[in-house]
This record gives sequence, C-alpha cells and structure tokens, in this order.
Amino acid sequence: MATCTYSVPDKNATGDNLYGPRICSQSFIDWAWSAHGFRKSYWDDGFGYEAACDTNRALARTFNAIWLLNYSADDYWNEQWSNNVLHWGRRYVRQQTDDLRAKCGDGSAYATSYSGVFVDDRIELYLVFFYDLNVVGRAATLLHEARHQGGKSHNAKFPSWSAYGSGKSGADSAWGYQGAWMYDSLYLWWFYADGRRTTSALRQSAKQRAQFIIDNAFATHPGITIS
Repeated sequence: MATCTYSVPDKNATGDNLYGPRICSQSFIDWAWSAHGFRKSYWDDGFGYEAACDTNRALARTFNAIWLLNYSADDYWNEQWSNNVLHWGRRYVRQQTDDLRAKCGDGSAYATSYSGVFVDDRIELYLVFFYDLNVVGRAATLLHEARHQGGKSHNAKFPSWSAYGSGKSGADSAWGYQGAWMYDSLYLWWFYADGRRTTSALRQSAKQRAQFIIDNAFATHPGITIS
C-alpha cells in the first residue's frame, strides 16, 4: 500500500471551513456515498472513511465538492437540461459516476477517468485534487471527469501558447466539441455568475480558473473573455 504525504492548506481560503459543516449529516453522507459510487476499500487507510466530517481528509473534501455541485443553483432542485449547468451539472455527474476512488497519484493530474471495453470504468482522484484545488475547483473537476465517462476524451494537443505545455496531448479541439474542458470551464463560469450559498472570494476564484482554462486548454481559442 502506498503512503501519501500531504499538507492541508488554509481551509478558509479553500472553502472547506464554509462547506464542512454542511456535509456533516448522516443523511447527506449516505446519499452522496450511494449516488456517486464510493467504496470503502478506496476511501479507508487514511483517506477519511473513518472520519467523514474531517475536512483535513480526502473524503470530506470530496463531499464538500459534491455539496457545492448540488446546491449552488438558486432553485437547486430543478435539474432540467434546459437550465444552466448549475442545475444539470449535478445530475450529469451522478449519471456518469458509479466508481469514485481516492489515490495518492504522482502530482501530474488532479484526476483520471478510465472507461472502455475490458476496462474497469472508474474515476480516480489524487492528492492534488484534494489539496491543491479549492472546493469549487474540485466540483468542476468532478464534472470534467464525468464528461470523460460520458464518452468525450481529449481530442487535440495544447496550442503553442498554452501554460499546460505546448504540443502535449490533453487539449480539446474547440469549444464546440463540448468536451471535458468546456464542461469544466462552463461550470466555473456559471458559478462565478450566479453561484449561491457561497462567498464572493470563491466566485472570483471560479472566474479566474474558468478564464485560465479557456485561454489554455483549447487548440482553437474559444474567443471568450469572462467579464
């Protein structure tokens, strides 16, 4: 078994102190656990199974992201596809996610999605997901990985100007491809524009991350500037 080492960042800045009390009810924990395909064998041994409300641990920090994903629309119970992504994003993640696993990772990715013939379909979340992203960044990443589970792989290389690495695989060709980067940045954009039950600082962070993705993750720049 691998041993992970990590440090916990300022939980006021990441939003974990804000969302932590909201996840700490058995009814929410039971629902989130079942709806998103958690399994004890992937969340014990220090990841937080034995301490589901401890926001120093990976499990509670994932629950925080799930809470934000599910309750950030004004009328969060309305999951119609005709609404914006704050409404249907939570539904999409639930529909596409049936095996969510915690692992140490090597620091090169926040998460990885595996799917296909003769593949154990799953989403793996790594230490940098739990501790380098704030709560809204984690929520958007869950949607990003769910989009991969929904059949959209990255289909292009990062452009010459990209901070993700010129010429490397992992980009989406264009906004109209409607891939994982589009879903990721779209969620962050809408959270900035109309996210509820949160803070202005988290909304601003969503704007900054959304613009960074728009500017760096598409082979053809979408031409979008978030104002």
